[in-house]
Amino acid sequence: MGEDTIKNSLIFFTELEKIIQEEYADLLIFLDEFNQKLVNETRHLPYHINVIDELHINENGHSRILCKLLCFTNEKGEYELLESLISYIKRNSHLQEFSRIDIDNPIITQEISRIDLWVRDKDKKNAIIFENKIYNAQDQDAQISRYIEKTKADGFKTDDIFVVYLSQSGKEPDVQSWGEYKDKYSTRYINLSFNKDILTWLKQDVFPNIREKDVYLKSAVKQYIDYLEGLFFLRNNIMNMNLDKLLIDHFGLDKCENDKEKARVIQEKVNEMNDLIKKMQSLRNNVRKSIFEEWKKETIRKYPDLHPTEEKSYYTCVTFDSIDGKKMNVVIGENATGLYCEVHIHLSEAERDISKCPKILLGVKDILQQQGAVDVYKYFDQDDYDGAYNLFLEVVERCKKLVD
Repeated sequence: MGEDTIKNSLIFFTELEKIIQEEYADLLIFLDEFNQKLVNETRHLPYHINVIDELHINENGHSRILCKLLCFTNEKGEYELLESLISYIKRNSHLQEFSRIDIDNPIITQEISRIDLWVRDKDKKNAIIFENKIYNAQDQDAQISRYIEKTKADGFKTDDIFVVYLSQSGKEPDVQSWGEYKDKYSTRYINLSFNKDILTWLKQDVFPNIREKDVYLKSAVKQYIDYLEGLFFLRNNIMNMNLDKLLIDHFGLDKCENDKEKARVIQEKVNEMNDLIKKMQSLRNNVRKSIFEEWKKETIRKYPDLHPTEEKSYYTCVTFDSIDGKKMNVVIGENATGLYCEVHIHLSEAERDISKCPKILLGVKDILQQQGAVDVYKYFDQDDYDGAYNLFLEVVERCKKLVD
């Protein structure tokens, strides 16, 4: 490659970078303008309160709500809402395989084996893996593949396992998330969006059919419907009209020749916003790395005898060599749901029986929240760094006393 070609290429990329920076700068300025408009419009709304809004739930919270709903049984012991959701899936999948889903005696769990929502038949007829991506979190490495493997290890045949991807508005899983299973599950996979499907199911199939005596169920479903409508800007028509006008004016949509042109311009802006979000996420991740590295250094300083991790992963971890003859880790890490603190016992599949959970896990359950067969853990918001690390230190100290 000649010097002139190299020089021209450098000039081109420099100019391209400048254009991108200018475009991002415009988007950032507009985001501030849009946010201020949203704040001002919200101030003029009539009084409104939603308990779920005020709790600021994460993806895990949505999975808990869905799990509680699906676990509802009537006086006959029938899982009405589970049957209703399965019926909705069968009607909307347009795939023959879904018509054979048969779950008479369900086991419905949330966050067991890290599966957001897991519906299994006790007689091993069928299992449904629900992966919750309401906030469009990225898929972890081979995430769906790993969940399928865990379901197979629980005694289900590959052909009897179904996958439901609960996206926000139709986002598909990353190809890598499927591992070797993408083609194998082409007839046993469905993408349900919270925006369209879950909200429609709740409003049309669930809420109208709740009996008046089931007051708490009715109240919970009404609140959740209202919450989802707020999340997707389906509340408050006047406010939404004003926000739409801001978007129309800023992006010149009123100057477009027809709706096709408007749709093209809107999609261009959506793509630009998505690019900006990816850049901001990348920048955030780089900043977070320094936080995780500081945690590692502090942990190494405080617990040099507990084999503190010095790996390149973001996890901070200490290891207790022998708990009932097994290794145990106390970990602070993160996944799509958020930051978490976990106590994990290394057990084989054959040893994983929650009824025989090592006593030390029970000894820290009061300061953690959720329990699996081999671990207890608690989630934090993505930016609750102090809360996560302080709990990690508290758990390590508690484990040291229990071991001693």
